[in-house]
Amino acid sequence: MRSRILLMGALACALAPLAGMAEEVNRAGAFPSPIPSWETSRGTPADRAPPAPLEPAAEEVKRLRLRLAMDVPLRTTEGGFKGSGFQGSPAVSPTLQAELRYNPHSYWFGGVTFYRYLMGDRQRPWNPDFTYTFGYDDWHPDTFSFTYSNYGGNRLFPDRTVPRGQLPEQHTRFSQGQWSVGYKFALPEVLRPLLLIDDRHQLGCSINANLTPRYTDLKSRSVQSGKRSASLGCRYSTPSNWYANVTLFYYPDRSQQQPWDPDLSYGFGYFDWHPGTISIQYNNYSGNRYPWHSRSPGQGAPRNGSISISWSHAW
Repeated sequence: MRSRILLMGALACALAPLAGMAEEVNRAGAFPSPIPSWETSRGTPADRAPPAPLEPAAEEVKRLRLRLAMDVPLRTTEGGFKGSGFQGSPAVSPTLQAELRYNPHSYWFGGVTFYRYLMGDRQRPWNPDFTYTFGYDDWHPDTFSFTYSNYGGNRLFPDRTVPRGQLPEQHTRFSQGQWSVGYKFALPEVLRPLLLIDDRHQLGCSINANLTPRYTDLKSRSVQSGKRSASLGCRYSTPSNWYANVTLFYYPDRSQQQPWDPDLSYGFGYFDWHPGTISIQYNNYSGNRYPWHSRSPGQGAPRNGSISISWSHAW
């Protein structure tokens, strides 16, 4: 009996270092879980699929985040202009951007981004001084989101003196923002070996139903009601923070789709959610078209995308 006790004690001593090693592996997060996305751009929530950086420890969770960025379009010629009223294509001027995003509770959030155009004469009525978004967005798979975003021609200091027949500027036109209801889901296990290059890589997707209560119609030069669309977005990411994403759009009534409304949007680059880090990304939210759809001149080419360099901080 005593010999058995001695033997068990020896085994415990021998296994103790291994247990410590296992604990260190778990603490280091060898197979990390996703965290909420804090990746912002001109794109609407429907344009973004959930990323897969690391799960922060409880003490690292921050409520207020700041993002400073410089966004440089690959095309800055006037041929890239396309829009009407207070809705249209992305700016063809480099911009400096400052974004604040606040999470007061759970997955509720609100955010605002301010823009400074380095080529001020290229800013058009639909290119905003600021944009804003708010809602509920849970990053976990098998969850729903409900968000509002406004990327129209919002003005900090509206110009009320406009020629007769034109609409005066306003701080914002809330009814011309977009409401979106979404559902996130993970890649089915049966598809992982077919679509993932490495077991540590991740692929997350989301499907969204979108509604813009009031929108500008380019053909009639008038404001119309009830633009609807659906979208499917997926994002492929690696543990080293490299990613690629694509979003496909469907418009039940194609007459509502404007030249700047894409059939698909896409992006790729390096994104690190940690505060104090730098991210480099390419995004294309211009009027991209499926091969069987004709695109508007000056829209939907790789040069209509932009490259952004950003830095973030959190409190």
